[in-house]
Amino acid sequence: MYTRIKKFTGILLCVLFIVPMACEDDIDPVITDIDTPRAFAPVGLEARVRNQVDIELSWAAKDGIDQYLVEFYQDSLRFSGDPISTTVIEDFPSEGTITYTGSFSGETIYSARVRAVTEGLGESNWATIAVRTNAEQIFDPVATDIQGNSAVVSWIAGSEVTNLLIQPGNIFVPISDAQKAAGQATVLGLDGATDYTVTIYNGASKRGIITFATLKAITVTPLDDLAAAIDAATEGETLVLAEGEYNVGEIQVSKSVVIEGQKVSNKPIILGRFTFGTTISSFTVRNLDMRSDGSSSQAFNTYDAAASLGELIVDECEISGYSNNIMYNQSSGTYGDITFTNTYIHDIEGGGGDGFDFRGGNVGSLRVQNSTISNGIRTLLRMQVAADVVFQNCTFYKACSADNSNNRGFFRMSGGGNSLEVSNCLFVETGVESSSGAIYGNWSRAGDISEEVITNYSNNYYFNVIGLFEGEYTDPAQVDAMEADPGFEDPINGDFTITNQTLIDEEVGDSRWWF
Repeated sequence: MYTRIKKFTGILLCVLFIVPMACEDDIDPVITDIDTPRAFAPVGLEARVRNQVDIELSWAAKDGIDQYLVEFYQDSLRFSGDPISTTVIEDFPSEGTITYTGSFSGETIYSARVRAVTEGLGESNWATIAVRTNAEQIFDPVATDIQGNSAVVSWIAGSEVTNLLIQPGNIFVPISDAQKAAGQATVLGLDGATDYTVTIYNGASKRGIITFATLKAITVTPLDDLAAAIDAATEGETLVLAEGEYNVGEIQVSKSVVIEGQKVSNKPIILGRFTFGTTISSFTVRNLDMRSDGSSSQAFNTYDAAASLGELIVDECEISGYSNNIMYNQSSGTYGDITFTNTYIHDIEGGGGDGFDFRGGNVGSLRVQNSTISNGIRTLLRMQVAADVVFQNCTFYKACSADNSNNRGFFRMSGGGNSLEVSNCLFVETGVESSSGAIYGNWSRAGDISEEVITNYSNNYYFNVIGLFEGEYTDPAQVDAMEADPGFEDPINGDFTITNQTLIDEEVGDSRWWF
């Protein structure tokens, strides 16, 4: 038995030794090319909707292709009947990404297919994809010359349009040839203080929607004493301010009121600040241009520990010129929910205080959304009490740029708890390098966010910043931030319109600057 095993083992070793030697000359050569009777189909085909109705196709370029054939059908991957659009592309890069854009109707599903063509070979298989366009929007963003019973709506001049439909009331308004050419119409016969929606059509196709509110009746004018008007108002009353300037100095608010500018396009100017020292359910300011003439350090302030404001709403306002803060709480007052929306805050020097500055008392929540903050500010957020804080879809330009050793950057949450969310925000040219070489304008200095605070960062972008990721965060990945130039139209003069399509697609920054 042992002898048989020895013999078998010896034979097996010989075979194993001989076989590789025998096969060595029979190994197939490495394949470096593939002969095929047809061109390769496009790979990586993607579709994106740009400007509501433009469909951008993209796919990977491949060397050796003579042309690409692109077809669109108005269906969902059925490709039935004749295509509504056919294009032959002959000028394209040999490597990288090829793009093609076509313009179509809004709110419609389209199928697209692309095939490659190479001389001497059969056409490739089709690469296919389906995509739905968004609602078309040819209206200008806002209606103008809004009155109590009328408003002017405008759209891209010369567009093919037939009529307007006004709701409420289901009012059908034909568009004349002159109005079509001018891209403008005056809507008459409206009710005052009413929210309206106007849809523009070309036959049965919707081409845009705009909303606006007709003017409310004025209750306060610049000739009136605004503080006295607030004192005389009933609890919860809305005071509608005419355009003009109101030099209020300081108004100590003692009841729940809404202070609203009559016209969005011509906001009344409030020179001074609002302060709180007692229990108030809610306080709202809307469509106001709040400024300091040098005598006010902040727009909102608590001056007594007895201050308890359940809700503060700041909407569609402009706030500028204050020496220190946007709002300040030193005296241990209590805030419930604070909301800033659609607000433009700029040119606050911040020499002696921080933007949203809470050094004591109690805060339920602070939400800053769809707002722009530019030129100045020391530390943006100084929250030394536990709170829930959200900055969402904000644009920051030259913010946290005070050359001051107390500039601790954007987010200071040292109150020992609750949460901080920063999402879809855009940081451009923020921070500052002092003459001594110190860097200010960090996302957060080391230790400035308490360990108990739950942080949530997502889809933030930055460009040309100084020191944003020094201190607490040294890696943009830690705050989910990517670098991209937004291509602002004219930031020096306050036009932060974004021209980088990627940022628009990602819905980054204050939404007023997307179009």
